[in-house]
Amino acid sequence: MSFQRRTITAILCLWSGLFAFLWVGTAEASAYNPAQGDHFPTILSSAQLSALAEQKIEEKLAGIGETRRHELRLQRVASTMHLPAGEVTAVVEFPRGLPYGREFPAVFAIYIDGVMHRKATSYYQLTVYDRVLVAMTDIRAEEAISPANARVEERAVDTLPELTLTDFARVDGRVAGRYIRKDVTITPSLLAMPLVIRAGNPVELVLDANGIVIRAEGVALEPGRIDYTIRVRNVSSGKILRGKVIDAHTVQVIG
Repeated sequence: MSFQRRTITAILCLWSGLFAFLWVGTAEASAYNPAQGDHFPTILSSAQLSALAEQKIEEKLAGIGETRRHELRLQRVASTMHLPAGEVTAVVEFPRGLPYGREFPAVFAIYIDGVMHRKATSYYQLTVYDRVLVAMTDIRAEEAISPANARVEERAVDTLPELTLTDFARVDGRVAGRYIRKDVTITPSLLAMPLVIRAGNPVELVLDANGIVIRAEGVALEPGRIDYTIRVRNVSSGKILRGKVIDAHTVQVIG
């Protein structure tokens, strides 16, 4: 029993995410059923699709300046395809982007002589590592982050380099915005600017009315952080207003 054998040459267009497979004649290649080969003579393997997706992922990471150590795992692979004769082009897209630490799809669009033929999907997981701040103890809300309660060690991260807390200087005066448990990676979402006003504190109310600054005595009705909006009461009129916290003593009335 004889088998028909063919081969293809892969051309990787790095700038566009295209992977073209052009017929170059008869040579060594994968064997397949002759009857099937008569109608679907081109083989596009899972390995070729994976090579395209992985190359494109590395390009995208480089494009956003991601140079940290990372691991890319193929979770589920697109099946090898038997395709009609013609020039085969594969285009890969990532509809959910490249999220760190979560499974995401790589969707392949397969064209024959420029006409869409079919789609296929592989799934990957990308893990990125960095040296980050990690809680050494349980940290209460409003507690400052310091070497007394945190350390730096390598961990898997889900933030871009500019948002990753790699040292204490990056905390930038913020405190724990809520309770942080021991051994948890400290991320910007867990932090907040410190409370500078408590409910009941006297404050100065400032209102800019068309360039005329009006000042009045007020009382904070709720706690606030700088740039947060809180409710206050005008002492003279008793009116309840909303204002942005400027500092520990000043609230700029809104409206």
